[in-house]
Amino acid sequence: MTTALCQLLKLQYPLIQAPMAGVATPQLAAAVSNAGALGSISVGAVTPQQAAEMIAHTQALTRGPINVNVFCHAPARRDAAREAAWISRFSPQFAQYQTALPPALTEIYQSFLHNEAMLTVLEQARPAAVSFHFGIPDATAIARLKQRDIVTLATATSPQEARAVARSGIDIIVAQGYEAGGHRGHFDPGAPDQQLSTVALVQAIRQHTALPVVAAGGVMDGAGIATMMKLGASGVQLGTAFVLCPESAASAAYRRALLAA
Repeated sequence: MTTALCQLLKLQYPLIQAPMAGVATPQLAAAVSNAGALGSISVGAVTPQQAAEMIAHTQALTRGPINVNVFCHAPARRDAAREAAWISRFSPQFAQYQTALPPALTEIYQSFLHNEAMLTVLEQARPAAVSFHFGIPDATAIARLKQRDIVTLATATSPQEARAVARSGIDIIVAQGYEAGGHRGHFDPGAPDQQLSTVALVQAIRQHTALPVVAAGGVMDGAGIATMMKLGASGVQLGTAFVLCPESAASAAYRRALLAA
């Protein structure tokens, strides 16, 4: 198939395996890329050094293009009293499982915003694509990635967010509808959420921009893919559909629950 997504990333199929932090692995991403689509890993929950190792591992397993996903949320604000209250609130659960309370809370998901170390890792690794979730980085970061011939993508959950993505110079918009299985990349958790379906969102975004649009959220099979392509999507992104793959890091218990559902 020939779409703008396929042309930009030299793909055989207009399909992206969603990054899925904690579930997608280098092995999964490489298997997808080797099959002619775009495999993805997420480095939203790891350090820059760990990210460099993950990317290198993935690139060693495939000669195909890969996508590396980063989180662009507002950095957490520390509040000692509030954090202590959270720890205290869960003390009965820790006692139930005979586990010591943590002395403090730690931030798992570091933001890519103003993260010079992570940006340098991406510049040096030069994956085919870098995608942004929960927001978009500043113009300097985008320009530095594009100078390395890296294709950029960003999630949008509304036409307003899509317009911001288009203005930033990013190459591709990932239209993530309300059916998304894990979490959606809503830019501002304090702002109103239109909760548009993937079908409605793809159509709305295409009215506002000529950028290629990738449909994401609730797409699970060939019929769903065909529907999105008929709406004018340049490609599709599937997440939950890949969770049961043998290369996924999903636990046995989660796999059983997903199959039962």
